Amino acid sequence: MNSASLLRRAALGAVAAVLVTAAPSFADVPGGKTSGSGDRDGGLGASVSITYRTSGGSGGSTTHSLGSSDVTWTPPPCWIGPIAGPKEFKAMVEKSVSDTMNYPGQANYAMQAMDEYRRHYADGYTWDGGGDGYQDFNVDQQGKGMFWGPVENPDSDSPDRFNCNSTLPFWVPNGQRPPAGTPHVITTEMLARLAFAHTQVPGVNIEMNPAGTQTVNLSTWVTLRENYTPITVRASLNVPGGVAMWAETTATPTSVHIDPGTADADVHPASGECPIGPNGRVGAPYHAGATGNPPCGVTYRRATRGGGAYDLNVTATWKVSWQGSDGAADAPPLPNGVITQNRPVAVQEIQTVNR
Repeated sequence: MNSASLLRRAALGAVAAVLVTAAPSFADVPGGKTSGSGDRDGGLGASVSITYRTSGGSGGSTTHSLGSSDVTWTPPPCWIGPIAGPKEFKAMVEKSVSDTMNYPGQANYAMQAMDEYRRHYADGYTWDGGGDGYQDFNVDQQGKGMFWGPVENPDSDSPDRFNCNSTLPFWVPNGQRPPAGTPHVITTEMLARLAFAHTQVPGVNIEMNPAGTQTVNLSTWVTLRENYTPITVRASLNVPGGVAMWAETTATPTSVHIDPGTADADVHPASGECPIGPNGRVGAPYHAGATGNPPCGVTYRRATRGGGAYDLNVTATWKVSWQGSDGAADAPPLPNGVITQNRPVAVQEIQTVNR
């Protein structure tokens, strides 16, 4: 690797901190019944914004981040996206250069690299493989385009969040996309993954009848306090006068699985898959005189011993589909979402019980 390339790499490392993280922000929607949005653009006029729209209510007081059924799945750790207009980008670079030059004990190679980085945008300086330089940061093109560059996902702790930093910020005129083949450029599929990562769903709050300690051979009626109805989340990238793209995910509850935590029990229904009613409710409350098995529940056949408890688990699964502004839909597909709760259940062996 020649010295110019080494300096270019040094400059990229030195300016990584100055690149704007135009990342999705999160706005909670109390009760899941209203719409809201959270945008963060740092005054640059570009952001990835997450808009939340919920169909129906959660029926519960809390929501939780939707987990992935695929433990290897992650939202994008970084991407190449719009970071600043010419004047804003100029101010960012000049501040970064000044901070570098004035840092006590700064290495000469870092100062040289930062000077060449500034010249690339101010004086038309061109590195080997760095593309043509610019004049005065394209200030004469203010309002006609933006510089695109690396954006780290602030919600990611993956080491891959630095993978986009090898790309120098480059100019993109309004209404255009970066050149074909540019790595890591943000797509509707990336936006769909960001929307998935910001999906909030009702929790799994288990209610049992009888409450408290259960009894051998007496059916436990299980209900959930929440309403499980589809939830839609839209992530959009909007650049004034330029690119507008979005992806919208819809998380639809498909099953609620009950696991009694022991082989010495029967679940109801026998599949362990509690039906989700048309109103989004799971299970039914016990009522006096009820006969037969509950629509969602468990019958324990053996008591717990020595102060122990069975680990009752209830897991809700959500199928997540998506569509994008470019016509893309479910390609590639997103994983199912899951949310789960464990609850310790003590079981006693007695002859009668009062509900």
